[in-house]
Formats: sequence, structure tokens, C-alpha cells
Amino acid sequence: MSNTEDEKALKLLETAVYKAQASLEKTKHFQPFLMLLSDTGEIEVFENEITDSTESYAALEDILVERMKKNDVDIIALVVDTEIPERFVKEVPTGMRVHLEEKSQREKKIGARFLYVPYELCTSKECELFVKLHMPIPVGFPAEYII
Repeated sequence: MSNTEDEKALKLLETAVYKAQASLEKTKHFQPFLMLLSDTGEIEVFENEITDSTESYAALEDILVERMKKNDVDIIALVVDTEIPERFVKEVPTGMRVHLEEKSQREKKIGARFLYVPYELCTSKECELFVKLHMPIPVGFPAEYII
């Protein structure tokens, strides 16, 4: 993977994490969402109003499967608020999970990653809510969507 590919994936990942962080700071919650980077460099965001997180995520997966038929998606980030499995982290169990896949990685056996980003909801001295992000925890697995 070239530096350009790394940079594109990192940019989409940062955009997704900061979107979730901003929502957490506003409402203490964020709905699952999907971000796609097209071959032309355009970022598309898909969201829904389904209150059940599992159903919301499944609906986004359906959108992703349909969108992948156009064959013009370079990178995907499917994001959900989650409890991080104990085997990966013990100190801060709350986090966001970013399912990241890149077209440039589709030939690799481990072509996808979950990036667990632990976070804490904190209050400043001025009683403002902020989100403290911790180091991401990468977990690789075979790609599911960009294949």
C-alpha cells in the first residue's frame, strides 16, 4: 500500500472518529453511521434514525452491500458505539468500533480491520462535556465488503 493509500485511509478514519466524538460531546451518544470514500475522492455519509443500534447497523450494512455494486468505493468506515471486548482492553471498556476496509488491501488475506477507539466522557471545570479518546486498538480480519 502506498503512502497515498495510507493517507486516504487515515483521513477517512479521522473524519469518522471526529464525527462520532462531536456527537458524543453533544448528546452522550451516537448513532451507527457509514462513511465511504469513492474512487473520485468524495466522502459519502449514510445514517438512519433507527433507535435500536443493532437494527441501525444492519440497515447500514444493507446500504453498503447495495452501494458496493457500483464498484466505485475506495474505502469504507462503518462505525458503531460499543463495549470493547475484554481481551482487547480492560481499563476503558467503552469505545467506538470502526470497521475499515480499503480497495488497496482486497488482495490480502487480512484485508480489513476493526479499530476499537476507547473513549471516556469527561466534564471540564466549566461543566462542559468532552470526550477523551484513547489509543486505537487494531484487529485484522478478512475483508467482507470490498472483495
